[in-house]
Amino acid sequence: MTQLQIEEQFKGIEGINEAKKIYKQLAKRLHPDVGGSDELFKMLNSIYTNIIENKIYFSNEFKFDLEIEKIISQILHYENIVIEVVGSWIWLSGDTRSIKDNLKELNFKWASKKKMWYYGEMKGRNPKEKSLEEIKGKYGCEIVRTKEKEKIAN
Repeated sequence: MTQLQIEEQFKGIEGINEAKKIYKQLAKRLHPDVGGSDELFKMLNSIYTNIIENKIYFSNEFKFDLEIEKIISQILHYENIVIEVVGSWIWLSGDTRSIKDNLKELNFKWASKKKMWYYGEMKGRNPKEKSLEEIKGKYGCEIVRTKEKEKIAN
């Protein structure tokens, strides 16, 4: 299998779930442990990463602004966080303490009163602060699904 053949497998996909399904199918064939080569498997990972980060929407239902999409692609792999797109902002909650430095590098800011991280420009100070629920009501909200840690049952 060549790079072009691998890229062909991903042609015409519209959502991240579809991309994951194709990736898993190819990984089962190209992984070195099942007869594939290291080179082909690395190529598959590179192509998949490029698609996820640069060329795909996160679900088949919602289309986001390109800038928001790129930021989400850089945080989507973190576990136990909730990503909410509210208007032109990204709000993060959940287990963010361990990734706070990464969020700062991506220009996320901490909203101390809401106890959440946000990405996006605040257009000025409003003398009457709004709750996140009021903001969601005004601009709408879409939740982006992320990984959740699997619980180990003993």
